[in-house]
Amino acid sequence: MWELIPLSLENNVEAHMIFIRFKRYFLSVVVITLLISVNISIAQAIEFGSNNGDYLEVNTTKLYYETYGDGVPLVLLHGGLGSISNFKAVIPELARHFKVIAVDSPGHGRSEQIDSLSYQIMAEYIATFIDDLKLNSVNILGYSDGAITGLLVSHLRPQKVHRLIFGAGALSPSASTPEGLAMLMNFSADMLPPEWEESYRQKSPNPDYWDEFIQDSKNMWLDEVWISREILPEIQTKVLVLFGDRDPFIPLKHALEIYELIPESELGILPNTPHEMFQYPAITNPIVIDFLLRD
Repeated sequence: MWELIPLSLENNVEAHMIFIRFKRYFLSVVVITLLISVNISIAQAIEFGSNNGDYLEVNTTKLYYETYGDGVPLVLLHGGLGSISNFKAVIPELARHFKVIAVDSPGHGRSEQIDSLSYQIMAEYIATFIDDLKLNSVNILGYSDGAITGLLVSHLRPQKVHRLIFGAGALSPSASTPEGLAMLMNFSADMLPPEWEESYRQKSPNPDYWDEFIQDSKNMWLDEVWISREILPEIQTKVLVLFGDRDPFIPLKHALEIYELIPESELGILPNTPHEMFQYPAITNPIVIDFLLRD
């Protein structure tokens, strides 16, 4: 049998307060869950990288870009062989805080091909892209190849790039892990899932350039130097060097080296996170937003 025990007024008040705290906690969890669900739904509903963006002609080459949100411009630079869709998991939340400008690098995604690829060439295109959009002050979020390009843009336009996220980038192929360097040296289209070629041919204005695109990318990756160490002490931009501790391609000691060479830099190591860090918005978005909004 259950025994009913009358509660004192003090116990009633305490129980009521516990209930209120529980209600607030429960409502907070519900609100957070709903926000996450809304962002996931938005990401699923919008096909980022194929969402009726615009073209801007830079040096006779049309670059494709998409814009979301309002506020301080945040230019997103994707990874190698990638496109705007690399950021599909993080764009919805970032667009609540910034004017997100996601661009397909020359020869990638829906942007037109150029004669050859190098990080310096891509940086010059992106720097001119920023100029032609009449953007006087921007932040840049760069991932992998985009991080390398973004740092070079910061050197080219120190007066325009306020803050930079350097996500999973490197200074040279020799900085890679042995496995990463072997992958670069032996890279071929056969190593990619078939849907990569399918996506390229569907998006690219030059769909028959696939084989050349792969070879141009490989040649760029095997350049002896991607970013000269000598320019890092000259970087005036505030930089967050961001790496995952499970990155199979770039050792953490290289992240520390980059951090130590850039005067206005911070170092962030993401726990249990691989190279593809921006597929994990719950980890990356709070750090990115905090860094970019800080005075």
